[in-house]
Amino acid sequence: MGSVKEQNILLLNFTNPAVTRKSVPDSLMEQDCYLRFSVYNDTDSSGQYFFNPGYYIRDATMYMASVNNTARSFHRVSAEKVPFSILSGSILIRPPRGDTTIYFMKFRFVRSGTNTYQPKLIERNFYPSWLRMVNSKDAALNIISLLCSGVMVMMIVYSLAVYIQNRHTEFLYYAAYVFHTALVLFLKVVLPYNRNVFHIFFEEYIDFMILCGGVFFYLGFIRQFLSTGTKDPFLEKILQYAATAMAVLITGFSVVYFGTDRFIILNILENYVIKVLIFFISIIVIIYSFRKKDILLNYLAAGNIALVIFMMVSQGIIIFKWTFDSSSPLSIFNRSLLYYALGLVFEMFFFQAGLAYKNKKDIIGQVRERERFKLENERKEFEKQMAILAVRQEERDRISADMHDDLGSGVTAIRLMSEIAKSKMNTEDFPEIEKISSSANELLGKMNAIIWTMKSSNDTLENLVAYLRAFATEYFDGSSVNCIVHVGEFTEMEMSGEKRRNIFLSFKETLNNILKHAQATEVVITMRLEGKRLMITIKDNGTGIDTGNLRRFGNGLSNIKKRMQDVNGAFSIVNDLGTLVSFDVEVNSD
Repeated sequence: MGSVKEQNILLLNFTNPAVTRKSVPDSLMEQDCYLRFSVYNDTDSSGQYFFNPGYYIRDATMYMASVNNTARSFHRVSAEKVPFSILSGSILIRPPRGDTTIYFMKFRFVRSGTNTYQPKLIERNFYPSWLRMVNSKDAALNIISLLCSGVMVMMIVYSLAVYIQNRHTEFLYYAAYVFHTALVLFLKVVLPYNRNVFHIFFEEYIDFMILCGGVFFYLGFIRQFLSTGTKDPFLEKILQYAATAMAVLITGFSVVYFGTDRFIILNILENYVIKVLIFFISIIVIIYSFRKKDILLNYLAAGNIALVIFMMVSQGIIIFKWTFDSSSPLSIFNRSLLYYALGLVFEMFFFQAGLAYKNKKDIIGQVRERERFKLENERKEFEKQMAILAVRQEERDRISADMHDDLGSGVTAIRLMSEIAKSKMNTEDFPEIEKISSSANELLGKMNAIIWTMKSSNDTLENLVAYLRAFATEYFDGSSVNCIVHVGEFTEMEMSGEKRRNIFLSFKETLNNILKHAQATEVVITMRLEGKRLMITIKDNGTGIDTGNLRRFGNGLSNIKKRMQDVNGAFSIVNDLGTLVSFDVEVNSD
């Protein structure tokens, strides 16, 4: 009912309801409430008792009157400054001994959906114990709330660490969102142990504002996390409209709270408009996440589904007075805060699982990117080397062509002219001309060998084997040495010009040593391929080699050994009814 003058309180028509714990109707929160009760003190002394009409009471004033209810005996009870009394809705009374006293209490309920009506009369000495008992009934819920707050603090630290690491703005928004929700849960636990003016303000206004602030940061997180500004302009507009609507409704809520005493409007705005808007925002995010068919978004959707379900249960307890444990109205399972906290925990669990999946995906992506970058660099380096090789081969081909066209023709002309000069001199003998002809012929052979080595079209194993066979046959042609060449089967394999040159010069030096020192009549040359290794053996039937006196061979053997080392090959020479020389070279080791 509305405000009544003190002298008219005796004239009010009081009802006599059953004294049970029950919720307070919304209409009673918008006006002064009046309560009448009588106390009969049958003790020998004046007792001291605290009277408490229910949970979350403010502006309490106590009056007393004698049994006859006369205006003359009606007066206000002085409020004694006792801790946790006035601000918690309790007032100290001293009923006189041996008499019945009628008390009238004027008070207001805190504008919160958590109010209850359950009058109690507590002896003064037991009042602190009663307060502790009231608070201890929430012990289990407080422990759960503190645990949830601890989990949220860890999430805040993790989100900030991720932001510092990769500078993704969405993690700042998420940290701010988690901070707001953790702050509400923490204050819900701490404040009941110290009821004061701030506690009343918190229950009526601040807690809801903090939750709405968290929603704003969550909307910012969604917009940054999903990149709606660039990837989905339609969803971006919806979220912007939702944020604008939230701001307008919260402003209206604040105007009604500070400008009026209308709890019904506040309740409608909080529980039937703003929270419904938050519910539809969550539904939109869920639908969007599932439509995208992205695993990361599915984690986000699962968290929102859990939060929506538990929020619906929490709101059902607040609005429709649902109960899940009929044995005790104060049961933890009948508390809306429990389900709100569980919804937050599940939402953050799925978010954490999504982040773990995202981090795993990012690590895999980074590894793939590094591998792609590495392969790209290797490809570029390979192309660079191929270009250099192509230029070298072109230069080799050009030099070999120039040598063939210019130097070759010149040396050939010298040899031909020396032969012509010898034929014109009849019987006269000029050893210098013979030497010129021999030197020109030898130089032409060396030059042809150099040209063959430099020409890139000859960079194959088959070409090397064919050239060695032809050279050996021609080298012993006209001598007393019978040359036999055995060639196995060879596959198409590349061999660099440098390697061909070293093998050829070593082969040539060996044949030269046989012709000059071995006194052999037969040479057997065998060339075969074993895996990827070219095996060449040169066996003569000469006098063999004196391994203790290799000086007579000069630098020939040492040059052969060095050339084989340069191409990662092996060289050996042994006595075996003559001399056996072996070459072992990997074909494509370059």
